[in-house]
Amino acid sequence: MGKDVENNQTKSKQTGKKIAIVLAGLLVVLLISGYISVAIYYSGHFYPETEINGQDFTNADVIAVSASMLLQMQDYQLRITGRDLDHLENVELLCISAPEVDLKTSVEDADIQAILKSQKSWIWPIYLWGSHTHTLSGNVEINEDKLAAIMKEQPFLQEENMKIPKDAYIDGYSEAENRFILVPEVEGTQVDSDAVQECIHQAIAQQVEHIDLEEQGCYVEPLVTAQDTELQQNIAQAEKWLATEITYDWNATEVVLNKERIKDWIMLDNGKLSLDESAIAEFVAENAKEYDTYGKTRVFHTTMGYDLSLPGGAFGWLTDREAEVKKLTELIEAGSVCNREPEYTSKGPWKGMNDVGNSYVEADLTHQHLYLYQDGEIVLETDFVSGIMSRSDCITPEGVFGLTYKTTNAVLRGADYVTPVNYWMPFHGNFGMHDATWRDSFGGDIFLTDGSHGCLNLPLDKAGEIYQYVSTGFPVICYYYPPGVLPEETYENEDDE
Repeated sequence: MGKDVENNQTKSKQTGKKIAIVLAGLLVVLLISGYISVAIYYSGHFYPETEINGQDFTNADVIAVSASMLLQMQDYQLRITGRDLDHLENVELLCISAPEVDLKTSVEDADIQAILKSQKSWIWPIYLWGSHTHTLSGNVEINEDKLAAIMKEQPFLQEENMKIPKDAYIDGYSEAENRFILVPEVEGTQVDSDAVQECIHQAIAQQVEHIDLEEQGCYVEPLVTAQDTELQQNIAQAEKWLATEITYDWNATEVVLNKERIKDWIMLDNGKLSLDESAIAEFVAENAKEYDTYGKTRVFHTTMGYDLSLPGGAFGWLTDREAEVKKLTELIEAGSVCNREPEYTSKGPWKGMNDVGNSYVEADLTHQHLYLYQDGEIVLETDFVSGIMSRSDCITPEGVFGLTYKTTNAVLRGADYVTPVNYWMPFHGNFGMHDATWRDSFGGDIFLTDGSHGCLNLPLDKAGEIYQYVSTGFPVICYYYPPGVLPEETYENEDDE
């Protein structure tokens, strides 16, 4: 009995295995059949999320696609947007429908079928879950005459309605804003008609429903914008020029140079700002003429108490105009803010128009008497002999001079003389002060008939003392009292002597 039970159990197990095998086989058959069915289905239908020419054709077959595209072609419209002629805002300019231009296409079912075959339906699991985009172009035909007639009627394509674009440019100086103005570009509404035509043809060929002429680059744009590097650099340079502020000490006179004057030195030529160097030179010349003392007539108050107008000699303040123009140009280019003295080729001992100061040699040629002032006090007096008055080339010149240099043991040479001296102090070319050991007397009227070759002949000891006080640039004032300045008795006394 036990064996019977065991046999029954064995048979049951075998039967269960057979059933499982059968069921597994059926499942495999069903899966294979399902896979094949889906593959067969998508061999004739498009995958989900398939887009052709912008239209969704999920699970559509060739006939459905063909019918839909034909309907789409009949209902096709191209909307064209661009700049409004008056306000430059983006608006719709034109809408072209398929019937207006007799739109036709040569797309055939075979073309749609070719796209379908490219799906590779037998490996559908790979493509089933993605998106698929296709473009079906074919040959699109339109009536060119009708399209040309439509375009001809459009105001935005007529030249008389177009606003020409304007380049950005630099305007003049604005007093209100204290700067040069950069005027931005104006875009305008001028279109490239050929580019518009090309865009429209391409859009219709691809059945695009909207184009924007601005995005398509159909407008004629300004060549120069406000962001132009050269314009920006030019404006920045002008701002730097205008930031310049230089406070001059021009021979004791304050002269301020800032944007109020510099703005007039900036020229606008052919749209570019530049610095007028001739205006800078004029500024330097103007102030040099006003404040330089070199060579100018001076009023000198003599020891005897008279005011005399004396010609200027090689003495005083003289601006080096060329060097100052160069330096000032560099400072303006850099936008400098500084205090400054101009470049000088000659300087006086004192600043101001009365640059002689209170330390000087005063040579009264009329009375043949010399005074040496130091800090306003007379520290030395002496008689001298000046140039002989009977020879025009030997007359000692009058004027305000500066000592050229000084030296000892010099040899003075002329056309008819070679004279060694102990102290030589020239102040005007070959005219100077020196000792004259060959003379026994000085002063009086010796100079009238037995004067020097033009120098101031001094006693040896006095020449040595003067030599210790003076240095290069030390003022030397020489003068004659003109007739009518001194009282008559002065001349009478001189005659009596």
